[in-house]
Amino acid sequence: MVAFNRSNDAKKIRTDWHEFRANARRTAFSEDEFAPGARTEYDLDTAQITGEDNPRSYTYDRPVDILGENGTDVRELDDR
Repeated sequence: MVAFNRSNDAKKIRTDWHEFRANARRTAFSEDEFAPGARTEYDLDTAQITGEDNPRSYTYDRPVDILGENGTDVRELDDR
């Protein structure tokens, strides 16, 4: 079965177009990371690439310092 757009010209839906845009939202932080040709072909200005869907934007793996080795000793912080 072939899927078609809901338009007058009835072009086939390009799955690679949708996959590229979804992958761009997951891996990029802005559309400026892509070549101008890819931005035009895949309409990346409307893909809402903000970095929110990129898991690397939320990764922070610095260990908690309880022995004072990396600077501030957390045992000396004031309680709130």
